[in-house]
This record gives sequence, C-alpha cells and structure tokens, in this order.
Amino acid sequence: MSRIIAGQIGSLRLASASSNTRPTADRVKESLFSSLESLDALQGRRVLDLFAGTGALGLEAVSRGAASLVSVEKARGAQVVCKKNFELARSALEKQSIRADLTLKGQEVESYIRSAQQEFDLVFVDPPYEFSTEKLVDILTNLVPLLSTDALVVVERSSRDEVFQVPGLALHNSKNYGDTAVFFFRVSAQ
Repeated sequence: MSRIIAGQIGSLRLASASSNTRPTADRVKESLFSSLESLDALQGRRVLDLFAGTGALGLEAVSRGAASLVSVEKARGAQVVCKKNFELARSALEKQSIRADLTLKGQEVESYIRSAQQEFDLVFVDPPYEFSTEKLVDILTNLVPLLSTDALVVVERSSRDEVFQVPGLALHNSKNYGDTAVFFFRVSAQ
C-alpha cells in the first residue's frame, strides 16, 4: 500500500495503484523528497505532476508544504485511484485546517502542456519506463515555457536509460536507486 511519508498528512494511506501503474518505491520517494527539501523546492511551490499514476508524488509535495498541485493522468483506471487519493488528502488536510489547491486533469500530458496557462515551480515527470526518450525530450522541451525561472523538474526513468539532454533545461543532478534513476533539471540560463 502506498502512503504519504512525511509532512502535514504523513502516514496517510493512499488507494493502491491500478495494475498498469508503477508507483515510486518508498525508499526512492524518501530520498527524492529529502533532496527537494534540502534545495528548498517544496514550501509554497506550485507543483505539476505529469503521468501522475496514483498522485502520490504530488500529494507528498503538498503534505510537505507545496501550495498547489495539478496532476495529469490519461489512463482511466489511474484517474479513479488518483481522484480517490485527492479526496483522502483533502479530507486529511481539512482536518488540520490546511488549504491546498488540488486539481486532477484527465487528459494526455502533451495536450495539457499545449493548453496550460499557469507557471510551475516544481514538476514531476514519471512516464512508463517503455516511454521513448525522444517523446520524453519533446514533452520536456514544450514544458519549459511553463516553468518559473528557478523551477526544478524531476524525471524518473529506468536506470538502464542513458542520460539525455533537453533544450532549455540543464541537468542539475542525477541519482540511481537500483532499477530507478532520478534526474533533476533546472531552467537553463539563456
């Protein structure tokens, strides 16, 4: 069972992932969020979670102080799980008189990026491992105009994938956790 690890609603149990969703392992999530906290990348931030799955990464950010969350997921089964997890999180946050803006978009990532009008400070991108690097780079390139100047983009991939470059983004750091690799990108100085 997935859960929120820490923050205002830490230990909240989330609905389980659908069969076609690969949730981020707790140890990866814990290390990832430790890194984000050390970079001051959570408090008051506007978060975008692409390929949201259960919504756990975005909700973890909200639990740790993010101001808003937009999660994008096209798979119907994952949308149902994500919606249930949003309801669980809203209820837990309301009990503590904490308000966060949580939005779920049931559409393709590419479509959302083309139509989005708001700016984001932190973006999680966790496509299926079989998702092509070329398509991922295209999505990330189109994402750049939606990023604040100090935004951080976190991409989760298979550790077997090669490091990739994205126009408009600079690789800040990367970490491997067994079969998972996490890449941290910042907006390039232009």
